[in-house]
Amino acid sequence: MNQSIARRQQRRRGVPSVGVILLGFVVLASFVGPLLYTTSSTELIGSPLTGPTIDHPLGTDAFGRDVLARTLAGGRIDLAVALFAVSIPFVAGTLIGIASGLRANTLVDRVLMRLVDAMLAFPFPILILALAVVFADVGQVWFLSGGVTAMLLAFFATSWTVYARIARAETISLSNSDFIVAARVSGLSTWTIQRRHVLPNVLPATFTYAISDSILVLGVVAALPFLGAGVQPPAAEWGSILYEGRGVMITAPWIVAGPAVAMALTGVAIRLIGRNSRWIEGQQS
Repeated sequence: MNQSIARRQQRRRGVPSVGVILLGFVVLASFVGPLLYTTSSTELIGSPLTGPTIDHPLGTDAFGRDVLARTLAGGRIDLAVALFAVSIPFVAGTLIGIASGLRANTLVDRVLMRLVDAMLAFPFPILILALAVVFADVGQVWFLSGGVTAMLLAFFATSWTVYARIARAETISLSNSDFIVAARVSGLSTWTIQRRHVLPNVLPATFTYAISDSILVLGVVAALPFLGAGVQPPAAEWGSILYEGRGVMITAPWIVAGPAVAMALTGVAIRLIGRNSRWIEGQQS
């Protein structure tokens, strides 16, 4: 029995290794690939709808732009948006949820939770689309194009609510634990209790959700061009490439093949990593 459990645990540990390898491949291709494959992603380099060749392995799109170059450039945008759109709400929502849970049933807690309930009442994709349209006039901020800035602001304004709800529930469940009671009796401040005792026990739950949330973010970002929002052309993004190639999928399937495979590999990689994160969370609990 013990050997069987050990074998299952070893297989589980191998799952994230495959996920990390797949995700690492996509990241390297997106960020290092353009340094090796220097063809422009926006310039017209050939005849429209030319099939794959040695010089252009994924052919050209309806405008004569290199599909491989656009797929690599789109990966940089999609992965960067997913990273920022998840990490900042993850940190902010976790801290807000812990602070709310430590002050459960107070006025601050009730106001925060009513705000969270109000935002969660709206369908997430519709809310993101509405906010992306509202923020569409923000324009370029630093190195971010206007479309990317609008998407990030929309995710920042909404995604923190789920993390706050999860962190608050975990904090309340921990509030009567012996080590929390002992910390309060010893005279530690609320901030110290939050930093030393609550945060390390809440992070596994919110981090596990963050991994799953990144898949959702990638899907929403790819869907926005089909709804009239998203990254502004001529910038490349996986969803916009799929949108532009939707009308010629039969005659020129190579246009959608690159971003479709890249999105599939990214989703599978994150899913495999997330499976192990849930197992770790269960072991800790």
